Amino acid sequence: MILSDMSLAEIAAVLRKDVVGLQRHVAERYWDMERNHRKGGKGVIVQAGEFTSADRVQWVYVVTISTRKTTLYPLGWYFTREGIHCMQIDAEGPATYMRPHVLERYRQRFYKDADVLEAMRHMHTRNYDKASEPRTYKGRPAIASAVEDGFLLGDILYNGNVVDYHTFYDVDMGAKETILRDMRKLLEWRRYFNAMTPKGSGDQATDYVNWGRGYQVRLERLRAA
Repeated sequence: MILSDMSLAEIAAVLRKDVVGLQRHVAERYWDMERNHRKGGKGVIVQAGEFTSADRVQWVYVVTISTRKTTLYPLGWYFTREGIHCMQIDAEGPATYMRPHVLERYRQRFYKDADVLEAMRHMHTRNYDKASEPRTYKGRPAIASAVEDGFLLGDILYNGNVVDYHTFYDVDMGAKETILRDMRKLLEWRRYFNAMTPKGSGDQATDYVNWGRGYQVRLERLRAA
């Protein structure tokens, strides 16, 4: 369970522990789709869903299935007095946290007629894959991430291995920022090589190419376990 007084590092730890239950849920729901697609499918199947675990952790997720691999992108979310918060966790690299302000900014830009929770669902479905690199923002070290609908910018919290995103730029706004505009090419490169998993350097703190790549899973094996 996530409590409002937890630190971001504590929340990330809860999500990493709870993701095992999410993986089992996804395996039960999509294993047959994975098996059939691997036998003779083409391209990539993208599915999205929601799940509440036995420990009352609330998840929104995306699962992508190609003939070669299956990847799960988990996003946990919770309420406080400030609004809805969410955090994506991945097998490698830091957890990525979005403040209520970031979600509201995204909602205002793309889904003005939806509530924040619905906008968050759309945001994750469209922006689960993140291409990240360090940048200098206003004279300070920062982490920038290119996503389908724009850019996220935040600070790395080394004591908890979490990126705290504090702002969102859509594509047009980001194009006006010198530190962001070249990152569209980085995202395109990631998509071009999406069918493969680059070999990492072994240091998750600086292995930016593998940040935001979700969890590679084999659903049929998880179901059988």
